Formats: sequence, structure tokens, C-alpha cells
Amino acid sequence: MRCAAALSTESNLDAAVGEVADDIDAQLGGEAPDILFAFATHHYGADLARAAGELVEATGTRALAGCTGAWTAGTGKEAENSAGISVLAATLPNTEIRVAHLAPTSAGGRGVGHFELRDESQASVVLLADPFSFPSTAWLKEFHRQYPDVPLAGGLASGGIAPGQNLLFAGADPVNSGAVAVILEGETRMVNAVSQGCRPIGPPLVATKVDGNVILEFRGEAAAKVLFETLESLPDEDRQLFQRGAFIGRAIDAAKKKFRSSDLLVRSILGLDPKRHAVAIADDELRAGSTLQLMVRDATSATAELQSTLELAGLESFGEAVGGLLFTCGGRGRSMFVGPDHDANRIEALFGPGFPMAGFSAGGEIGPIGGEPFLHGFTASSAFFVPRSAGITMPSESSDAPSDPS
Repeated sequence: MRCAAALSTESNLDAAVGEVADDIDAQLGGEAPDILFAFATHHYGADLARAAGELVEATGTRALAGCTGAWTAGTGKEAENSAGISVLAATLPNTEIRVAHLAPTSAGGRGVGHFELRDESQASVVLLADPFSFPSTAWLKEFHRQYPDVPLAGGLASGGIAPGQNLLFAGADPVNSGAVAVILEGETRMVNAVSQGCRPIGPPLVATKVDGNVILEFRGEAAAKVLFETLESLPDEDRQLFQRGAFIGRAIDAAKKKFRSSDLLVRSILGLDPKRHAVAIADDELRAGSTLQLMVRDATSATAELQSTLELAGLESFGEAVGGLLFTCGGRGRSMFVGPDHDANRIEALFGPGFPMAGFSAGGEIGPIGGEPFLHGFTASSAFFVPRSAGITMPSESSDAPSDPS
């Protein structure tokens, strides 16, 4: 099992395809990959329609999957504000690979759209979806209901500002709606790392009365009153960060006594309802009894949280990851951090110089929290490919696992 990665920022499509194909050929010694993940920006205009076909011909890959993005990422690099094609080529022995195009209406039913897993214990899935036509949230919920133990990661195509403008690649011919699923079954295991870029502040709060996505009461008191009291008890720095961007995390496993950032599904606080002294949040799965935690997001917290989640992924993969994919929000990069290549640099620093990686800036990032896949924002979701023989050893709460930056 091995991977090779290449990133070209040539503005001419043919030159970019030629450059990445030559790089892949050199790294794999002329061997044709079993699958090529490919991400390309809209800078290539109408030429994008032939990008996938040219990549298939140039590399000899047996399967290809990918999509368009506002910008691309590669090994240690994020090519913001630039044309780009980024590819990850993989040879995956003893692994069955299927690439399925899911129609825009594939939100549920038998087989979760147009595919069915043959062996859940041996499967991993990468999902690339069009944000305008595919019901990603509903699909993910149905997928988890049917296959609760299957790792899944991915992202929404980006760069297009209207329906039909994004492209998805499922083989040589592009499509402009629905989603593409890559199903891996066999010796290849996928390890996920999801960094939502937030840290918890204040004590956990239990929602005792809710109305849809509106919290009416925390611990039997008016929710807005408890929110303001909690904020008053916080250090000035945390209060100021919360005022710039108000977030709240819902615990996936409320039985835990202490929550890491990775235990909390981060959602925005939408506003206050002054008549009911209530708090509205962007979470349609809010229930009475949900444990919630106020959250803040800043560059320092995001860097520390990314490092922590990547270290956990490194422990789980035993250092045997052969390559990876990065789905990072377009609102990260230089918009959030000082300097370029933030997320890609930290992946390479952990897994080693030249670690093969490809990715793109997504319009929404897909990855698991508490074992369940969700659609996120302002998140870096990574997927690392590991031989299944490497096994799985996750650190316990009392082990010497990387500490939560919060």
C-alpha cells in the first residue's frame, strides 16, 4: 500500500495535468494507481470538463473521484488565490474500490442512495457532494443509521456560486449535481481527524426545555439569563472572543464528566428571543436533556485543537498512514491564521516530510464527532489511509493522550 501526491498551480489545464501526472509517475515508478483523488479550481473555466478524462489517460488510474474547489491543498501547501490541480494517487492491495455517483434525491432508503456496503467491518467511505443539489445532512444521518461503525469523511464542492457551476468527478466524465461516494472495502482502513477550531469556555449547561432549535431553559431557568450569567463569570478575553463569534457545542456522549473539544458538535448561536428569554442555535437535533457548552474560536485555539486531533489520529494509525486527504474550510487559511499553509503544514509536520496529501477548500466539511459523521463549517477534516493490519489502539481518558488545548 502506498500513495503519491502532486499539486500544480499552472494556469493552463494541459500544463497542470502534465505536471501532476509526471510527478505521480515518478513517485510510483510508472505503476498505475488503483484510484486517483483529484481536486481542481474554477480558474480553468470550460476546460475543467476535460480535466478528469485527461488525468485518467495520463496516469492510467483504474478509478478517479474528485470535485472542484475554490482553492486546492497538497503536501505541506495550500494554494490560495491560485489556479490549482491537486491529486492523491493510491495503490491499495486487497481493497475493493467503487466510485458511485449519487443522484440529487439520494437522501435515504435501502443502500443509502446508489450503493450498499458488503462488509461494514472492512469499509470506509469518502463523500464529495454538491452543496446546491445534494441533501448532505439527511444523507449522513441515514448513512449513520445503516452503518454506524463505518468511518466517513469528505467535503462539499466549492467555488461555484449557483446550481450547476460545481463539478464532481466520478471517472472520466464530470457531473454537476448530486454526490460522489468512494467506497473502500478490504485491507485499507481510514482514520479520521476533525478539528472544529473551537475550545470550550465555562461550565457545561443542560438544556431542560427546548422548542425545536430554541433553548428555552438551562437547568430550569430562562436560557438567556443563564447565558449572560455564565458570560459574566468568564475572563475578559473569553467574553470578547464570544462576542465576536458566538458558538455552542452539543455533547454527543453526555455521560462523560469532562469534554474534549472533539466530544462536542460545534454550532453557531443564531440569536436571542427576548419575549421568551430564549437562545436559538443552528442545531436541528437539539433535545431536552442535551448537554451544551459555550465555545469560542480564534487562531490560537484553532491551531492547538488541530494539533491535538492530529496527534490522536497519529496514535490511532501507529504512524503507518501512507497518505491522506484534507477538506478544509475556505474561511480558514490566511483568513484565520497568520502566514500560509496552516493546516497542510501541520499534517506534514506530524506524519513526516513529503507525506502524500491532497485536498481542497470545501463549502462544508464532513467528518465524525463521537463516531457520527456531520457536516461542519470552519473545520479541517482529514482522512488518512492505513493498512488494516496496523490495528487500532485509541487512548483512554486516563492515558497519556495528547491533552485538550482547552
